Amino acid sequence: PSSLFSCLLQLPFALIPVLTFTSLPSVMHDFANGLFWKVAGGLLILLICCINMYFVVAYVMSLHNLGLYIGAAVLSVIYLSFVAYLTWLCLIALGASFLACGNTVSVTRPLHLEQPPSHPPK
Repeated sequence: PSSLFSCLLQLPFALIPVLTFTSLPSVMHDFANGLFWKVAGGLLILLICCINMYFVVAYVMSLHNLGLYIGAAVLSVIYLSFVAYLTWLCLIALGASFLACGNTVSVTRPLHLEQPPSHPPK
């Protein structure tokens, strides 16, 4: 069962970036995903994550151990937080600039840092 869980838990870390990069016109040019495939892919990834969570909860509940319940709850919060963070970054890369907080780097343009003018001390 441990190899099954590692596969199920790692699947979103592969699917979310794949959907992001195949949806970027700067990377895929004419072959980039359209809106329909972005939405369909996002819903499919959400379904897979929900199925993963169901199997993890069902497995941990079958163990009947309070310590394992607490450990699984802590790990689940960490796991879901990282998946949410990865999704947030991928949405910013796809153009949801309202989610960006502060400075961002474009994946389509080279990075140019502007230097503030330096004034000599008086």
